[in-house]
Amino acid sequence: MRKIAEKELSSGKPQAEQEIYSTSSENTIGGTLQQANIMDVQTLSPAENKPNKPDEPNKPYESNEPIGSDGLNVPNEEIRSDGSDVQNEPKESDGSDAPNELKSRLSDYIGKQQGKYGFYYINLITKEEFGLNEKDEFIAASTTKLPMNMLLYREIEAGRIDPDSILTYREENYEPGTGIIQKSEFGTTYTVREAARLSIVYSDNCAMNMIIDLLGIDNIRKYMQDLGGTVYYGENHRTCPYDLAVYAARLYEFYRESPEIAGILIEDLQNTIWNDRINKLLPKEVKVPHKIGNYPKVYNDVGIVFASRPYAIAVMSDNTEYETASDVIATISKMIYDYVE
Repeated sequence: MRKIAEKELSSGKPQAEQEIYSTSSENTIGGTLQQANIMDVQTLSPAENKPNKPDEPNKPYESNEPIGSDGLNVPNEEIRSDGSDVQNEPKESDGSDAPNELKSRLSDYIGKQQGKYGFYYINLITKEEFGLNEKDEFIAASTTKLPMNMLLYREIEAGRIDPDSILTYREENYEPGTGIIQKSEFGTTYTVREAARLSIVYSDNCAMNMIIDLLGIDNIRKYMQDLGGTVYYGENHRTCPYDLAVYAARLYEFYRESPEIAGILIEDLQNTIWNDRINKLLPKEVKVPHKIGNYPKVYNDVGIVFASRPYAIAVMSDNTEYETASDVIATISKMIYDYVE
């Protein structure tokens, strides 16, 4: 599989980046997950020592608040078979043209920026949605670590993957850029759960490669399409704002269906060390589980904003500079938040 590497500092500012080419096995999910000779997988018994792992850098932000219905604004009403809410119907229109006014303002703002931007917004309660350049393809970078981890936690939920199983870090898993596993020795072991957390909180490329080998890239591609993705995640590693927002919306549904499983992923996304985009200008008390992605001239972010009426948002860019793109994404996010609230 061709893998795109990122290089980012813990402050969020990227260094020089490059593309890495490596190969992963094609595994099968369903029944017993079969492992090729990419890594050793075994069940960790209570008597065994914990896997070694390197020291983790200090995170600039991490919430200590609990994850769950008490910590996040998740309505508890029933859900119809089509996914719509029974008790929390959309508000009646006040006759205003607010959505069109907002879209016009966003279009004007984005049109004044250098480079290209696209976004998509989905209100998870009212089902309102709109965007700009939402079906245009952009380089995904690490934003696709979100749906990849969603598949992992679905497999954990189904009992096909044990989160305490051991993954062995091998040379073929190495990828420079973000993360801390790259500093450890080959042969170091991690539980599936540890690798998943590192792939989200620190956007660890090596951890994600270990999980990709576990899941199988073909299974990941099919899952992304099953979620509603419209762009095939091939070797050019493209996606679009619409697809990313749909993945975030599906994560919200997963969380409501299975908070004890999906809540772990939500917590990791909420505690990422990068907080310079979607959540930068929002009130600190608003929970924002999200996943950034960086590549040369490309800066993206996708997540769920747990406002009074939660919504999914994805913003992608191309031919942009880091500082400017981060500010533009933060501004787009704030404009949508102010509209929702």
